[in-house]
Amino acid sequence: MDNDRINIARFIERLDGYFNRNDMKAARECIEYWEAEARRLGDDRGLLTVLNEAVGFYRRSQKKSRALRAMEESLSLVEKLGLTWSPSGATIYINAATTLSFFGREEEGLRLYDRAAGCYKSSNLTETYEYAALLNNRAGTLNELKRYDEAEENWKEAIEILKTVGFHDGEIAISLAMLAHLTFDRDNTAYQKVEALLDEAWEYLNSDNQAKDGNYAYVLRKCAPSFEYFQRPMEAQALRDVAREINEIYR
Repeated sequence: MDNDRINIARFIERLDGYFNRNDMKAARECIEYWEAEARRLGDDRGLLTVLNEAVGFYRRSQKKSRALRAMEESLSLVEKLGLTWSPSGATIYINAATTLSFFGREEEGLRLYDRAAGCYKSSNLTETYEYAALLNNRAGTLNELKRYDEAEENWKEAIEILKTVGFHDGEIAISLAMLAHLTFDRDNTAYQKVEALLDEAWEYLNSDNQAKDGNYAYVLRKCAPSFEYFQRPMEAQALRDVAREINEIYR
């Protein structure tokens, strides 16, 4: 690392390696180490990157207090570093909004999603993977609030953007699975529509248009409960088996 900055590329590379083999203990230790280094060096930009990863990690681990603490500090750093209307700031806002929504603070989350959307629109970045991620996550929050029509619109827009961007079939599959839940929540007799959405999600999950890496394993694990919920246990188990095989490759 430089004298006054952490090596962000090395941090991300090592953290991705632990995620690829689903080693959550090592991932936590990696985050803690690099956070301490960034603080020791007074590297605010490096610290923001580490804290943003910490927010997602602790959310996935359901460590509420740690996730919210890291989130609050990351939002403060966005202000301090003058990133409030930048794409970098939007990334932090999306992660924070997703975290707030995950822990039951959906209305606060929506306000941050809207702020992030403003960042992307002002930078003319609405046809990007990052903006699609915003739409996907915001749709989940809207769905939790039973604002089904708005959620459906967000998920469908995200899918179209991801199709244009390419190489994100796993994320498209997640959106389709979520649309299946929305469809059933809105009308529990809409079996045919639900099955069609799950069939399409299955096709995207098994396409060759994506890397078979740790992120793909995460996508498979995220989709498996949806197939199980809709009484398709064989597909659910197949997704979990492939995810486990991928993680074993990286061990």
